[in-house]
Amino acid sequence: MADEEAEQERLSCGEGGCVAELQRLGERLQELERQLRESRVPAVEAATDYCQQLCQGLTVTQAGMQ
Repeated sequence: MADEEAEQERLSCGEGGCVAELQRLGERLQELERQLRESRVPAVEAATDYCQQLCQGLTVTQAGMQ
């Protein structure tokens, strides 16, 4: 029970921090998608870059929420 409460506490963000972080992540994902669609490099290379940047963005977001 205490573990569940601790997890809930860890996941909750105060003062709208999570909302702002998720909004920034959404904006970043839209920018990555735009870059992928407009890319002039081969599709595999563009998709690889997209995936790498997506993972990096998620890692940074997760670190910012902890």
